[in-house]
Amino acid sequence: MSDQKSESGGNVIYVTGWGNVTAGRDVIQVQKRPVVRNVISPGPEHIDDLQRRVITDLRAEWVALHNTLKKRKLTDAAAWVLINKAAGSTSYHLIHREKFEVVTLYIRQQMAMLRSMRSAPSKDDQWRVKRIAAIKTRCRNQLNDPDAYRPYIRKNFKLESLAELATDQLQKTYSYIMAKK
Repeated sequence: MSDQKSESGGNVIYVTGWGNVTAGRDVIQVQKRPVVRNVISPGPEHIDDLQRRVITDLRAEWVALHNTLKKRKLTDAAAWVLINKAAGSTSYHLIHREKFEVVTLYIRQQMAMLRSMRSAPSKDDQWRVKRIAAIKTRCRNQLNDPDAYRPYIRKNFKLESLAELATDQLQKTYSYIMAKK
């Protein structure tokens, strides 16, 4: 707001913005713009609250991991754009139920690629824990043998436990198990 003299000698008040303006003893009320919000109403064909929570938590973990390992930062907004693109959706609220697995797999693959970086073991505090968990999960769920990794580590490293493996040995075991059919 600025006060200036007009040619007729009266004060001219220039108002920018919204709200109440005090001009001497007078109060001038400025109308506020109405707030327009898009209301997203997901239907039964879209993911539910629990699935949205899973995606949100995975996205937060992915962004944190990316920003720990890479110089170029990944913003939350950029991550959502990539997630929505993988789901073929314009908003994560509107992701179809059948795309839930696609989205979670996409985020997990992004994190797996980050954890495969050479600098990941030294920069990511969760690297070992996540690698061991991934090996055990793959053995149990996809290979239907919870101990599928044991013959490999016995033969190649003469060890019995994943926890005993050195960083490079753990990475080799991870690569072996993930490539196994």
